[in-house]
Amino acid sequence: MVIKLDEKLADNFLPLIPMEVRDYLEEEEAFCLGSVRDGTAVGVLVFSVCDGIHASGTCVAMIEIRWICTAEDYRRQGVAGELMETLTEITEDIPDTVMVCDIPLEFGYDLAEDFFKSLGFEFVENDIPVMEITREDCRTQSRYADSENAINPEKFQNMPKGVVSIGEIPAVKFRRAIKKMLEDENFRYYKNLSVERDYYDKDTSFVILNENEISSMVLFRRLKTNKLDMVMLDAMPGTDPREMQKLLHYSAAHNYMEEPENVVARLTLWKDKSRNLAVYVFPHKEMIMTRRGYRR
Repeated sequence: MVIKLDEKLADNFLPLIPMEVRDYLEEEEAFCLGSVRDGTAVGVLVFSVCDGIHASGTCVAMIEIRWICTAEDYRRQGVAGELMETLTEITEDIPDTVMVCDIPLEFGYDLAEDFFKSLGFEFVENDIPVMEITREDCRTQSRYADSENAINPEKFQNMPKGVVSIGEIPAVKFRRAIKKMLEDENFRYYKNLSVERDYYDKDTSFVILNENEISSMVLFRRLKTNKLDMVMLDAMPGTDPREMQKLLHYSAAHNYMEEPENVVARLTLWKDKSRNLAVYVFPHKEMIMTRRGYRR
């Protein structure tokens, strides 16, 4: 039997949920389904619903599977399949949906990929690198860590010209720019992105204006779990790569000066150019490779 878990019921399933996933539940960033057999908690599925976009420019509602786990003694007994079937049933009335799962490759989740493929998920050809950046990483970023003055955004000697918060950009102009940047790449999967400006955190998301048009942007979502999720670092075709580099430096400096000590920024590096820039700015950080699967 699969049940939707509330705060009281979820306590019985906590041994099956890692701490980083529990944060999403505690801060109401995600929902939870649990499987019970003979009064025992035997499986759990944690998911969230967010905006997404496809290469075609189609906007979708993304059902993101954040965690699925079966108790060891109940594996290969259909528990995970039962959880996925229930998730499909309760989300089938949401229009224009796509289910998405990200599998961290470093944990050797080969069985997880096989399981999702058996349910009709397709997996993208190129793995997606992710970095997790702390406030200390921002302080010690390469080339600009000599002093606090060197990374103060107000005194930042290489602050990009024309940098402004997305809150200062008209929504129509923002929507036009993000669609143009997405047209410039060849991806066949779904991204956790929205064309709506208000989807992103205005305190940490910036664009660069050249001749009053957006040429580069870095976009963050702020989660209730005290994390920042960088979902886009990109530029218009033909833009000098150094502009994106300066924008990422500025973003790191801003986060160090303005964010609390315990804030962690998760950088999802969709493109080669954003990945190369992140490695340049944070040369000592390892990347976690993930494989994205999706099902319409």
